[in-house]
Amino acid sequence: MRKIILIIVAFLLIITISTAHQPRIVSDDSTLIKNPEISQAFYGELGGEPHYYNINSEEPYKLYVSLSVPDIKDIDKDVSAKITRKHEGEHNDFHVLLNGTEHNWTRYYEEFGGDYYFRGPTLEKGNNDGYPQGVNVSNGTYNIKVFSPDNEGKYVLVVGYKETWSIGEFINAILTMPELKSEFFEKSPLTAYFNLIGLFFFATVGVVVALLAYVGFKLNKYLNKRKS
Repeated sequence: MRKIILIIVAFLLIITISTAHQPRIVSDDSTLIKNPEISQAFYGELGGEPHYYNINSEEPYKLYVSLSVPDIKDIDKDVSAKITRKHEGEHNDFHVLLNGTEHNWTRYYEEFGGDYYFRGPTLEKGNNDGYPQGVNVSNGTYNIKVFSPDNEGKYVLVVGYKETWSIGEFINAILTMPELKSEFFEKSPLTAYFNLIGLFFFATVGVVVALLAYVGFKLNKYLNKRKS
């Protein structure tokens, strides 16, 4: 029984995180990105000024960057990102513009959170297997400037292509979802778990309860046997 339960949990976990980004709610206009190859989604809202993200890496790595906006009423699909790398001489030797004003944004459904988005421009390496890949970049300090013509509106900046999760990150996602639903998607926080993450969360709770009940049953049976 225990083996079957563990197999079910593992299967649900693989389905849940196979296309999921680690969520991050941005509260400042400047953010340091750690582990840039790990897929992370930064949910931010421009309030009159651009937002800046910094990556410091001592080793070469693969850089993947994409922009999205939530599919909500009156959302502007004009967010852009400028990616630069500072050289020793303080000049930029790497420059990429993800131009959201000229991009044809496409609507898509994200199963992990159960929400619709519009997908914007992306920096990625071409691939044939359907999974995103980053472009090879050298070590150094990279700056990502997120902006729009009026510097207003919500956006999602995804950095990284490796869907790698830990227990701590999964717990963080569970705790973050209600705020994302209410503040970012303008939905009730109660809808936070009407999705794959909710399915796995409640399945995990059910498994834990079942295991505790099983242990309690075995313990009670053992104690009764000793008394007799």
